[in-house]
Amino acid sequence: MTDTNAQGFLEFSDGSWCHLYGISTGSVFTDATEAEMYVRTLGGSQETLAKSHEGKVISRIAIQVADGSIVTTCKIYDAKNGVVAFYRGNERNVTTVKNGETYDIDVRGLAIPILKGTVLKLNTAD
Repeated sequence: MTDTNAQGFLEFSDGSWCHLYGISTGSVFTDATEAEMYVRTLGGSQETLAKSHEGKVISRIAIQVADGSIVTTCKIYDAKNGVVAFYRGNERNVTTVKNGETYDIDVRGLAIPILKGTVLKLNTAD
């Protein structure tokens, strides 16, 4: 497994959104090991999803990973490590991408509340 970058955004039911990112080295993003996505703040630092957006409701998840990698799964966990939502990703076709609007995972029409301890984790593969 090579280094894999992941970035994307969450859209909320109130029309607001946040930027997600995750950077991994080695085997952190693999089919066997999940890696957490973090929220990038306006100051450029990172925060957990629950810390920065507790009380909001996720309506869309859109994530891209580095070319040549794929999102195998995307899971949202609650504070007790229970799976709240589970989605399968895919590999975007980088030869036909126009305007950066194709994602490895793009799920719409959600209604997932962010409670204390909520995290979003990815598995990726080359």
